[in-house]
Amino acid sequence: MATIKIQDLDKLLIGYLKDEYEILEEKISAATAPGEHYGSIILAVDLKLRSTKGDQEEKTISLIAKLLPANAMLRKVFDVYVTFKKEVLAYSEAIPALVQFQREYSIPEDKSYDKLFPKCYGARTNKDFKNNEVDDHGVLLFENLKVQGFYTEDRLKGFEAGAVRLILKELARFHATPIALKLLKPAVFDEKIRPCLVQNKGLEQVSDIAIVFHNSIMEGARDCPELLPYLDKIQKICDYCLNHPIPPSPNEPWATFCHSDFWTSNTMILKKDGRYVENKILDLQLIGYASAAKDLAFFLFTSVINTVLDECFEEFIKIYYDAFISALSDYPVDLELFSWKKFQKEFEEVSKTEIYHILVMLKPICTERGIVTNTAENFEDSDWTRKDLLGPNHRRKLRDTVLSIAKRNFI
Repeated sequence: MATIKIQDLDKLLIGYLKDEYEILEEKISAATAPGEHYGSIILAVDLKLRSTKGDQEEKTISLIAKLLPANAMLRKVFDVYVTFKKEVLAYSEAIPALVQFQREYSIPEDKSYDKLFPKCYGARTNKDFKNNEVDDHGVLLFENLKVQGFYTEDRLKGFEAGAVRLILKELARFHATPIALKLLKPAVFDEKIRPCLVQNKGLEQVSDIAIVFHNSIMEGARDCPELLPYLDKIQKICDYCLNHPIPPSPNEPWATFCHSDFWTSNTMILKKDGRYVENKILDLQLIGYASAAKDLAFFLFTSVINTVLDECFEEFIKIYYDAFISALSDYPVDLELFSWKKFQKEFEEVSKTEIYHILVMLKPICTERGIVTNTAENFEDSDWTRKDLLGPNHRRKLRDTVLSIAKRNFI
């Protein structure tokens, strides 16, 4: 049971409640299991509402609340006083601006940019709603996708081919529309989009934690005989990236609204009658201005069943590219800038620079289930540093991922 209370829910929901409903009851509970989410506290919020009109109709709504992590180390690692503000700006400024841009070009409603995400019911960076300075009362409220049938894939398994095909099409739309805005209305992009894409800090702020994540790569690789031929190259990549945490400037025109953390836990999918029909992108706190290829490489190598990835790799790349070009085609932009040949070159170049990010993130992605028992509210630093967190799942995924990357000559 969650012990955290969300103050002034009625003010946060004023855009939804208006003067038509009042909150009668609220029930708040943990929405994620221990060890499944670190960058924020995620709560399920169930509200009973009553109409303020004569009929006094009652109804319930199911929401998800996202709050700052309670643990001081997590706040530092996730740079929450920057990243939480970024996510609030994404939902309050950037996404509405992209939707307005689409309307100006008569994009059909079913392609509306905001449909890529869960509906946001309210957001604030602080209790007073007066500026963008983040305090302990910062919160984002979203529709609860789980009660609608959406689910998060098992991080230890990864997505099968049908899900990947759908997700890649949505990811392409996520990237393409901001690029079109950047090219056609750069002043609007600078005013509405760039403020939520500022560079935030990360693991490098907590050196003892950073080195544990860093060491997990080589410790795991040395336990995999199949990776012996690649150990020296992996070590060089690790050493370089540890000492150069700030990524290079992205190549234009590929730079866009980049998720920067797009893996199984940050997307939810809906399946009906055996078919994948809808996907929602979650968790925009680490968004940045980077190449679209960065998200593509990171997702494929961290979040797809490896046998599926090896069988369908070229198909997946083409599915993404075709959807990307299709989305750009809705606007009067020069598509020659984004030719297939140029895209292949960009993807190969960016994938090589993304290897360390992919491999270091396999530590939280592949933490053995059930080892971490603390909830997000009482997380301890040792929940990230204990030696028993990683086991056969991490070794298997690390081995298969390195071999898959090497197969493409990215190492």
